[in-house]
Amino acid sequence: MNKDKIMLKCPLCYGEFQFGPHRYDGTAIPRYQITVCNSCHQSNWDGWAPHYEGHLIQHLKANNLPIPKRNAKGWLPRD
Repeated sequence: MNKDKIMLKCPLCYGEFQFGPHRYDGTAIPRYQITVCNSCHQSNWDGWAPHYEGHLIQHLKANNLPIPKRNAKGWLPRD
């Protein structure tokens, strides 16, 4: 069964997580067109922490995606 595992690398923390079949330890975020590990997603419920901003903006620019309006804390929104 191990041969069927699909492992992805989180673009924020660089940790690996399983994402199918039968187990999904990540969350797809359509606005950013990325899939992050559940740990990063759950830990940043109030917006992406400033130390992730560089990764996100670089990804958005590389994919010609708009940079979203910041939330009340001045952080990029999570979803």
